[in-house]
Amino acid sequence: MILLDTREFDHPIPLEMAVDTFKKLSGDEVIHMIHRREPIPLFEIIERNGGRYLSCMSEEGVWHIYITRSPTLDLEVYRV
Repeated sequence: MILLDTREFDHPIPLEMAVDTFKKLSGDEVIHMIHRREPIPLFEIIERNGGRYLSCMSEEGVWHIYITRSPTLDLEVYRV
């Protein structure tokens, strides 16, 4: 799993970091992105480029986004 904690960065840096990391993903690798808000524009980019994601908010109000290129990997196992 690739941890990408973007909570300390302002737009557009988190989006750029996630897209750059997504471009390098292979196989069953998963990005675990931690963010202050739900990055809706990122989801569109992921889907357009053959990826999948799971987005969930923790009780503390922090977003955890799991991203993969694998069509079969069960992202639900990562749910917060």
